[in-house]
Amino acid sequence: MKPVRHPIPAALVLVAALEASADADLRASYKDDFILETADSAFQLKIRGNLHLDLRLFQGEARGAPHSIDIRRARFDLQGRLHRLFTFRVQPEFAGKPYIRNAWLDIGPLSWLHLRLGQMKLPFSSSWLTRDNNVNFVERGTSTPILPFFDRGAILWGELLDGAVFYNLGLFTGVGVDADVSAGDVDDFKELAGRLFVQPLRHLELEPLQGLYLVAEGTWGPMSVPTRRYETGGLRSANRDTAIWSWRTEQTVGTDGRVRDRVSAEVDSRYRLGGELHYLYGPFACSAEYLEAHYPEIVLYHDLFVGSSRKVHQPLLETGGVVRALSIWASVYLTGEHKRLTNGGWRTAEPETCVGAGGPGAWELLGRYSKTWTARPLFRGVEVPGYSASSPMLPEGHASSLPGAGNSVTAAVLDGAHEVHEFTLGLNWTLNPMVRFQLDDVLLWAPENDRDGDGGNDNLLLSGARSGQSDPDLKNRKSRWENAVMARLIFKL
Repeated sequence: MKPVRHPIPAALVLVAALEASADADLRASYKDDFILETADSAFQLKIRGNLHLDLRLFQGEARGAPHSIDIRRARFDLQGRLHRLFTFRVQPEFAGKPYIRNAWLDIGPLSWLHLRLGQMKLPFSSSWLTRDNNVNFVERGTSTPILPFFDRGAILWGELLDGAVFYNLGLFTGVGVDADVSAGDVDDFKELAGRLFVQPLRHLELEPLQGLYLVAEGTWGPMSVPTRRYETGGLRSANRDTAIWSWRTEQTVGTDGRVRDRVSAEVDSRYRLGGELHYLYGPFACSAEYLEAHYPEIVLYHDLFVGSSRKVHQPLLETGGVVRALSIWASVYLTGEHKRLTNGGWRTAEPETCVGAGGPGAWELLGRYSKTWTARPLFRGVEVPGYSASSPMLPEGHASSLPGAGNSVTAAVLDGAHEVHEFTLGLNWTLNPMVRFQLDDVLLWAPENDRDGDGGNDNLLLSGARSGQSDPDLKNRKSRWENAVMARLIFKL
C-alpha cells in the first residue's frame, strides 16, 4: 500500500508564505477552526480535523453482521486561500486503510466562474455532497455505485442570479481514488458529470416560499471493466455492514499459479441520473431524492490465461439493467434551530445555546424511508464448467495444465436482493459546534420473491457482507430483514 504523505509540511510552507507576505501581519484566531491569516485576508490557513466513533448493534432473521465498536472516520483537514484568487483543500483519511480524500485547488476569479482541479467529490446528490460532520443520518440511504465517490478530474462551477442558481460541470477518470488505481487510469475513457442546483423563489419577499430547492444531475462515461470502488465492492445498505447485493462476475474456476481459468466481465458504459426536491422552513426540513445508475451492456466472459497471456476469451452472458433508489426524509429541530442547504450539501444548525453555556444544545428528530430496486436480469446466472482437454475453445496445440477441469461456478452479475425497503428513525443532539451525537434505528426489509421460479425466496439481503466478520459461515448470510441500532459521537477537532 502506498504510504500517505503527511500534510503537515504543506502547512509549514504556507505559514512561511504567510510570514513573508508583504505588508501583512500574521494573525492567529480560533472560531470553530484554528485560523492563520494575514491582516488583508489575502492569505489564510484553516487547520481542522474530525473524529467519528461508532457503535452498531444488529439483529435479524439470519444475522451475519457483528456488533461493533469502530473509529468510523479520523481525518486531518487543511483548507486555505492564496492571493485571494486561489483556495485549496488537502484531507487525508487515517481510519481503516489510509488514503487521500480531498486534494484540490480552486481558481475563482469571479463568483460565476470557478475551476477546481484535483481529487474531489463528483457533483451528484445533495446527500452525497454533504460533508460527513453534517450528515443527517448516521449513514446515507444508498451508496456506490448509485452514488459516485471521490475521483480525480476537474469541475467548472459557479453561482448565478445572486445565489439562486449554481451550475457544476465536471470531467473525471471514472474509477475513484488511489485505493482502486495506484496511479493514472485503467483505460482512455473518462466520465462526464453535471449538476444544476436551483432555489427558484429565493428572492421573493414571502419567506415560506424561499425554501424550495430543485436539483437535476447526471454522470456518463464509457467503461472497459468493472471497478472495485463502483462495482465489485457491491451495494452497501443503510446500516453499512450489510450489502443489498454483491457483484459476482469476477470468479476463479481454477488456478495453479501460472494458468488461470476464470470468469470476468466487460462493461460498455455507466450513467447516472438524479432529481431532487427539497423544502426548508424554520425548524422544518423535508427532502426527496430519486437516483438511477444504468448499465446498458455487461458481458460475462470465460477466460483462460497462461501467465499474462489470454488464450481464450469466450462470451457467456450478455445483459444490462438499472439500479434505482428513492429516499424521502423529514426533520424538525425541537429547539428551534434552522437547517441549511447549499450547492455543497446539507449544513447542520449550530445550537442557539450550547451545552456548557446554560443551554440544551440543538435537538433534531428525523425520519426516513428509502427504497432500492434493481433490474432482475442482472441476477440471472449461468453455470460455467472449467476448461478441460475436450473443450472446443482451447487453442490448437495447447499444452499447459487445465486447473479448472472438473470444477464449475455459477456466474452472474449480481447476487442478493433486487428490492429493499428501509425505515429509519433518528435523533441528533448537537451539544456545541464541535460535538454532535447521533442515534439511529434502521430497519431493512426485503419482500419475498421467487426470482428464478424454483419455488424458493431469492430476494435476500447479504448480512455482514461489507463488515469485517471473520467467520465465513456467518459472513454473507442471507436474510429477509435486519434491524440495526447505530450511535455516533462526532468530535470536530
